[in-house]
Amino acid sequence: MKLAISAEDNTIESLIDQRFGRCKYFLIVELADDGIKEVTAMENEGALQGHGAGLKAAQQMGDLDVDAIITGSLGPNSTAVLEKLGIRAFQASGIAKDAVTKFIRGELGQIDDVAQSHPKTDDVAETEGERIFFPLLDNNGLDSKISQHFGHAPFFGLYDVEKKELKIIENTLDHTDPDRSPIDQIQDAVDPTTIFARGIGDRAIGIIAKKCLSLKTGDYATIKDAIGNLDRLEDLTDGCGHEH
Repeated sequence: MKLAISAEDNTIESLIDQRFGRCKYFLIVELADDGIKEVTAMENEGALQGHGAGLKAAQQMGDLDVDAIITGSLGPNSTAVLEKLGIRAFQASGIAKDAVTKFIRGELGQIDDVAQSHPKTDDVAETEGERIFFPLLDNNGLDSKISQHFGHAPFFGLYDVEKKELKIIENTLDHTDPDRSPIDQIQDAVDPTTIFARGIGDRAIGIIAKKCLSLKTGDYATIKDAIGNLDRLEDLTDGCGHEH
């Protein structure tokens, strides 16, 4: 079994960091025969994020194929991703090694309650609003037209629902990069929580699902139309049969 512990330092004697998304390290603990077999310290990728720390940290847990995490509390974004990945979360404080012993004995409580947003905490980025990615035909603000062709749209837009702010950039995706898919590049560039597409390939849908990003669609011509109907956007699960 593999555990991940949010920690303030990089040893098993470290204190457990009560923050999940903003902890400095994750201690990856391999268990075997009711004991610790191996401990590896890894930097938390979420701590480097300007936004979506909890989301990124939870995705890292999926990439590391952990079975459970031990931390202090979770924000809503990280909770949603961990639930989709089937990763259980347990609450603990104090020394990481002691928490592992308690976990093995079944003495740790599972985290069921999502931490509430608080404007002064370091984890505020975990509870920030939705950021929707749009493939665009032009750069015309909220009146920009949404492209039918996802990856090859001339422009990309990111709309922050909470701040009501729109950022538009040129599409500079490298479709020949063998190590980073277009979805990887989009995530690195603008860090969306939701992707809107009118036409998208099956491979991209699979990658988006693996990253636990929301994928929405709707028969809307412009960004203004789409954000004016956020509650009517539909989940997109079937590809168009072509790669865009």
